[in-house]
Amino acid sequence: MPGKLFALPALLLLLGVAGCNSDKSDFVHKTEQELAGMELQNQQANAAFRNSDYESAGKILMQLSSEMTVSRPQYQMELLSVLLLEGKHDEAHQLMMKLHQDIEALFDVKLEEKAQSLWHGEVNKVYKGDAYERSTFYALLALSFIRQENYADALRSVKNGLLAEADANNQKSIDDYGLLHYLGYVACSRMNDTAAADEFLRAMYNGLEPRGFELEDPNGNRNIDHCFEQLKKSDHNVFLVIWTGAPPEVVCTGQYKEKRSIVRGRNAFDMMTIAVSSSPPVTIPNNLGDLNYQATTRGGRLMDDVLADQAAAKTAMNVGGNVFMIAGSALVIAGARSMGAPPVGVSLLGAGVGCWVVGGGCYVVGSLMNPAADPRFWRNIPCQFYIVPLRLEPGQHQIMLTGYNHFDVVGASYYNIHVPADQKNQVIHLSMMQPETTAQNVRSSKILVELESVLDKAEQNRMQKEIK
Repeated sequence: MPGKLFALPALLLLLGVAGCNSDKSDFVHKTEQELAGMELQNQQANAAFRNSDYESAGKILMQLSSEMTVSRPQYQMELLSVLLLEGKHDEAHQLMMKLHQDIEALFDVKLEEKAQSLWHGEVNKVYKGDAYERSTFYALLALSFIRQENYADALRSVKNGLLAEADANNQKSIDDYGLLHYLGYVACSRMNDTAAADEFLRAMYNGLEPRGFELEDPNGNRNIDHCFEQLKKSDHNVFLVIWTGAPPEVVCTGQYKEKRSIVRGRNAFDMMTIAVSSSPPVTIPNNLGDLNYQATTRGGRLMDDVLADQAAAKTAMNVGGNVFMIAGSALVIAGARSMGAPPVGVSLLGAGVGCWVVGGGCYVVGSLMNPAADPRFWRNIPCQFYIVPLRLEPGQHQIMLTGYNHFDVVGASYYNIHVPADQKNQVIHLSMMQPETTAQNVRSSKILVELESVLDKAEQNRMQKEIK
């Protein structure tokens, strides 16, 4: 009896603690339908962002990120893109510090369990982004610290980005994000740590080598440095960050949308040059911030296996329901035909109805299972970042950016930038997110011009022969 009296208060205490834990959650809980509605608003913000209507996009994203929902980090990332392209660097930095806390600390055990259960989609868990999204966030944070001349924190951001980049289910560390290594090189160079700076530079070269950069010529001589002369200048005071193309996208396929894949984004350019005022154009190194490569070469996720098992269980339930319903129908028909022998007929009818009940139960359970994968991703980022360090005198400067595709000019933009006289680092984000069809249209136009030229020459030759 004393043991039972002790066990009852202990059980009540345990239930009370569990109840308090759920009541004190800081999350604003949303149903999956409400989360889907918020995502539709986010798509509207993305459309405004693509049309350079940053004011409209910002208003929607401010509203979406005002509550601590499971999607708040995603909308904070979306809003960050808007603030950076608007040039609101201080607001963007404050947001990045909050987002850093959310990425590292925002977590809810019950929501994680809910997302991994058979009955709820993965969208119920806190959004943390894929490896390429987290590493890109830390690259932007490192640039923000470089702007503040806080090189120690810039280096910490680079290291966080490299750790995030390696967070993939492929049993090995991945260390090939050239932009992160370059920013590490800048931070270490500004802190006069030459050895660490050289190490970051070598890591950048090694990460780019498998993607077409030849570190040595056939004679064994190093020939890559000339490609990066602009990046290696030590006296620059302006960093141009050029955003090009549409980002990689998450696509959910499969019978129950349980298969989550990342598909390549669209970029009109395969090369870019920059000209400052009347100076000759300089080629900007390609692939340094290639998000397509980062997004599509990482390993899978542990959650993918969980969702595959859940989809198999849902399929088994549906198949089992079909089997029991068919068997039940056959037994009922057989029972009806055997009503002349009452015991046998009644037994068959009872067995048939029992199979129908079990089959219906399988259908109900199967319909309640939700193995859908998480369709969320960072929409307001480019396909590729180009970064250009410059040394510019205080005052106004005109920048001309020219994008190429197979050596054809497919885009050119002019920007006027102002360099203040305070000699501090300036980080300027510029958008060149032309649609994919630009390059195709240019190539098509060029083909038509060449074809007309060939036809004209053929016609002239024919006429000359007729005259003769």
